[in-house]
Amino acid sequence: MKKIIYCGLIGLAMGCQSESLDIQANYRIRLNATYPGPTLKVHQRYSLPMELLTDSYYSEYGYQLQFYQETGLGRLEKGSDLEQLPILQKVGIPIPLGPSSWQYTPEATGTSQIVLIAQQERGYTKPDTVRFSFQVQP
Repeated sequence: MKKIIYCGLIGLAMGCQSESLDIQANYRIRLNATYPGPTLKVHQRYSLPMELLTDSYYSEYGYQLQFYQETGLGRLEKGSDLEQLPILQKVGIPIPLGPSSWQYTPEATGTSQIVLIAQQERGYTKPDTVRFSFQVQP
């Protein structure tokens, strides 16, 4: 009888363990972007090369870049001078691991700040944020 009670208590104790499906990975992605400079000219296109790095074992694909402008106006485009794809604000666009080519064009004079957020589509890694502040001159 004691064996049955002990087995029942052990079974009950093991059955009450809780497991969480919340994944808190230590893996990070890193967005390296080249700063175009402290002063820019309005309506002039500037190269904004970026490189996305990760220290995890996740695949090469499935990453997004989001573009925000806190102050100022401007356009971000993906690609080289020959082929550009306009990027909308607050809309994720696929970004590959490794280097990629981007263009930024300021559209108004004054102080401007852009924010670039790289993240994994499924959210397994912590996002990386890059902020650039600059002055746009006529």
